Amino acid sequence: MRVAISGPPGSGKTTVAELVAKKIRLKLILTGKIFRNQAKESGMDVHEYNRLAEKDPSIDKKLDDEIVRIAEKSDDVIIEGRLAGQLLGRKGVEAFKVFVTANARTRAERIAKREHTKIDSELAKLNNREASERKRYQEYYGIDIGDLSVYDLIIDNSDLSAEESADIVILEIRKLHK
Repeated sequence: MRVAISGPPGSGKTTVAELVAKKIRLKLILTGKIFRNQAKESGMDVHEYNRLAEKDPSIDKKLDDEIVRIAEKSDDVIIEGRLAGQLLGRKGVEAFKVFVTANARTRAERIAKREHTKIDSELAKLNNREASERKRYQEYYGIDIGDLSVYDLIIDNSDLSAEESADIVILEIRKLHK
């Protein structure tokens, strides 16, 4: 079984993906980790690398090709990433597609806690990053990241714990496999 877990930065998608992978014993591929490693290899932080990706489509293409390649070769995997559900759907790779989200303030609070920074600073970065990604995904792929119609399950976890969100995902996966 393939599961794609997508969502905006700070939504909890990574934590939910980790919990689901652990509970149902699936391999976990973190797109953000691959992107951050690519940024580091290029001598940049993720924000600089993201800005470079606005001008150089090969950065996203390289990442996306790797994610799709991994998914195609793996039957028992969770692919976590901003566009995981969209990409797999467009490439015809069968997967249960989940979108995890939360309101912007909650997401900024989560990022600030994780990065040991200030909430207002993270909210500004979040807004800039999302505007950059929205533009880039539309330009490069024709993907409107606000269109959630490709997803099989949408979870707003603004008021849910990661554990509760993971349990919802697992429940829905089990319904599919009965």
